[in-house]
Amino acid sequence: MSDKMWSEKYRPLSLSQIVGNEEAKSTFINWLRRWKKGSKSTLLYGPPGTGKTTLVQVASSNYGYMLIEMNASDVRTKEAIMKTGGPIARETSLFKALYNKTGSLLFMDEVDGIFGQADRGGIGSILKIIREAKNPVVLAANDPWNPKLKLLRGSCEMIRFYPVRPPKIIALLKRVLKEEGVEAEEEALKVLVEKCKGDIRSAINDLQTFTKVGEKLKKSDLGHLAIRNRQIDIQEALSKIFFAKSVRQAKIALNESKIHYKMLFQAIHDNLPFQYSDSNSLTSAYESLSRADVFFGRTARTQSWSLLSYALELMTAGVATIDRENIQQISYRFPPRKILLLGKSKAERKLRKEICKRISAKCHVSTKTANTEFIPYLRVIFKHDEDLASNIADWLSLDNEMEASLRMENC
Repeated sequence: MSDKMWSEKYRPLSLSQIVGNEEAKSTFINWLRRWKKGSKSTLLYGPPGTGKTTLVQVASSNYGYMLIEMNASDVRTKEAIMKTGGPIARETSLFKALYNKTGSLLFMDEVDGIFGQADRGGIGSILKIIREAKNPVVLAANDPWNPKLKLLRGSCEMIRFYPVRPPKIIALLKRVLKEEGVEAEEEALKVLVEKCKGDIRSAINDLQTFTKVGEKLKKSDLGHLAIRNRQIDIQEALSKIFFAKSVRQAKIALNESKIHYKMLFQAIHDNLPFQYSDSNSLTSAYESLSRADVFFGRTARTQSWSLLSYALELMTAGVATIDRENIQQISYRFPPRKILLLGKSKAERKLRKEICKRISAKCHVSTKTANTEFIPYLRVIFKHDEDLASNIADWLSLDNEMEASLRMENC
């Protein structure tokens, strides 16, 4: 056996050698073949070790692109990203002339790692690159659902990668063992694959670690191999909760989830009508969520954090373990509708707050009184009496945007 890492030694060289995620692979290849200037970039997302980087590397080679790779979480500032990625995405003739290539393909990995104060402008610079690109730009992330990536998601064609199924990983490991001239018990491979949680790279690395020349890998050799403690994205978390067959499975999904439990609560709430079609199941599920909400409220009021465990169990296990019929896998809606509505109404609330300040200053009342007792009457006036509305607007020094907001139904 060589000292070279097996994960690199057996990295696929052709599309047919890439294991798992056939739908994602096909979607990406179709996108790359159709790509032309003005097309959307693509965002590959899913857990580590599921083939995102490998697919980009193999596809770019097969279709004649010069691949330029960047790790966005390492090159995080606006200046660094634009300096490295901007010219590559825009240049076409250089690669054709010097390298006899179709063009360049810019691959930016770990874009979900750009969040901190030091990263200010990083996401904006990536958006600028993909909007001006004359070459294909591919992004990759483990979890793309952070609200800060909203504009990035909207500017890309999103392609999801799932953990690779155990039988496919086992078949791959057997091919590796055959090439290396090593044997392993079937049960040993099953244990190894179970603990890697769909991560092919981890499975191959663990296989190499526990394999010894001249010895057969046994199940007992893997006693100290820990289960991969990976976090799961919102889509997988919701799927695991809705399809959980026990309280334990539902609670594990909660513990593995990357997002805050309050956001997860709202996501469960929004997706229940699409997941449970049976009215009795839906009623029971919402009853469980309602009780969870009561415990959340009591926890906040009393600061008795021991109550939080009841809320978390009701919103996960309580929803998952009810009797339900005809449950099928769906694509879940996220971010939660409540969050989207709050974002959409932020500008409207800001305008209303400013109007209330002006009423408060002129009429010597609190902004709360202005909101509850003055705004309703102003809405009626601004909809039905243009002359009076104009006089009031001048008196309060309202701009056009404020006047328009008072004429809106939801002001």
